[in-house]
Amino acid sequence: MRIANRLVGLSLLCFIWPLTAEEAEKPVQQDTVEINKIVPPESWTERIRREKSLLELTPKGAMRLALTNNLDIAIEDYNEDLNRQDIVRTKGFYDPRLSFTVGWNSSENPSRSILDAGQGRSVTNTDNFFFSSSVNQNFPGGSDLTLSFDNNRFSSNSAFQFINPSFGSNFEILFRQPLWRGFRKTQTKTQLSLYNLDRDISDSVFKQRVSEILQQVQNQYWELVFAIENHEAIRQSMKLAIIHHENNRKRVEIGVMAPIEVTASRAEVATREQDMIQSEVQIITSQNALKHLLAPAPKASIWNLTLLPTKRPEVRDLTLSLDQAIETALGRRPELEQNRLEREKIELNRQYYVKEGKPAVNLLAGVTSVGQAGQVLQDVFVDTDGDGVPDTRTGTSPNTGSPFFGDFGNTWGQVFGFDFINYQLALNVEIPIGNRANEGERALLRIREQRFLSQLKNEQQLIMVEVRNAYESIATQTKRLEAARIARELSHEQLDGENKRFQAGLSTNFEVLRYQRDLTNAQVRELRALIDYQQTVTNLEKAMHTIIDSNDIVMAHRDN
Repeated sequence: MRIANRLVGLSLLCFIWPLTAEEAEKPVQQDTVEINKIVPPESWTERIRREKSLLELTPKGAMRLALTNNLDIAIEDYNEDLNRQDIVRTKGFYDPRLSFTVGWNSSENPSRSILDAGQGRSVTNTDNFFFSSSVNQNFPGGSDLTLSFDNNRFSSNSAFQFINPSFGSNFEILFRQPLWRGFRKTQTKTQLSLYNLDRDISDSVFKQRVSEILQQVQNQYWELVFAIENHEAIRQSMKLAIIHHENNRKRVEIGVMAPIEVTASRAEVATREQDMIQSEVQIITSQNALKHLLAPAPKASIWNLTLLPTKRPEVRDLTLSLDQAIETALGRRPELEQNRLEREKIELNRQYYVKEGKPAVNLLAGVTSVGQAGQVLQDVFVDTDGDGVPDTRTGTSPNTGSPFFGDFGNTWGQVFGFDFINYQLALNVEIPIGNRANEGERALLRIREQRFLSQLKNEQQLIMVEVRNAYESIATQTKRLEAARIARELSHEQLDGENKRFQAGLSTNFEVLRYQRDLTNAQVRELRALIDYQQTVTNLEKAMHTIIDSNDIVMAHRDN
């Protein structure tokens, strides 16, 4: 049989390379078939351990690095800061407001009557200097309190002014309390409640985004594992091809095989080398995709490191039923929590607009303390007829004995001594007629509520489909993995058998190489099945929103 195989090989050689009679008689020279010995390629892992700076990663290590550095999470975190500032800004409504006013005005007008400035005065002149201050404080419940202190100095050329210049001061306390519309359910309180719900929604969205990032990191981690293991499988396949090629070369040297077989096996080595080089491209792509999820900036040091996964995927048994998985997802998914919080916002707005549609009934209560002082003038009379009784007015003079003679010091003493007090008490009622704006807002809220209820049902169904797909795929992936394992074992047995047949001269070089390729493909398919199984488990954890807890990650609670 070996002679027959040799004759077949020689006939093929003659078909491809026709020999002359002289060449046929010459013995085959060793250098016509000898090819330089091919060195088996080095493992990618061994090479990068020796040549480059590397970062060894477990799945949990990769996830924690992502939670620290991932830019998508950092961007999402800004929403919480924005929401917190919205709350601080709205609470500013209850900050007291202090104001000051100071000014002066002067006027000069022609007199139109003797009563304007007095007899013989054609122009009326006035000068007024004033300054005031006030403090306003809003309170929860809708009430507000205003304290104001007003002062002015007034002077005029009018003959009818008995205090000139005059100093006036007022100290007023004014309190307003809504009794119906605006009572307790105020716009500010409603807005703060809405912002608190927005904060909860932001937290929920943040948790949702974290779970999505964790899923992406895990899946990309396993893709990198696949790329490295795939490279290793192809490398092992290339080593088998090299061993087979070297065996062929030796067989040609001793004259039991045609040189064309060496060419065929060498071509197969070159083909597998191309496959191995291409698999390195897949490693690079997977590396960069994972680095993008872990890097905090374009110039981060991680871009200069080579990531080396240190964990292989494992098959785990499911300990919960499909119904339990669905129930867990419906109770934990952030999307459903966000829908509930949005409906709570609608209910808050509805309560507010119901109250805003009522008549406004406001209670006003105030106390004003008044002070007045200045240069008090008194008439000066003289006795012109000698009867001892002054009977002729000759002018005016300051009346220093008057209790109102003085300046701002006197007025302030009166004001804060509450010498002259004015009271006010009022009830203001405002009844809306028609109020279509309020009715329109309430109608919009009803529509939005119905829309969110429809979205809730749709989201629940989508979540159920996602959980079912992942859960049922695990069983399928488990069967696929088992089938791939059996296929790989059988391919290995077939290759061993074919190698023995080849050694016995019962098989050809082509068949051995084919079985080698089949074994490599079976190994890659088993690895792919294992990676897909692991990713399906990750997808189920994400679908149930247990991916955070299952990886021992604790989410910090936000302060109000």
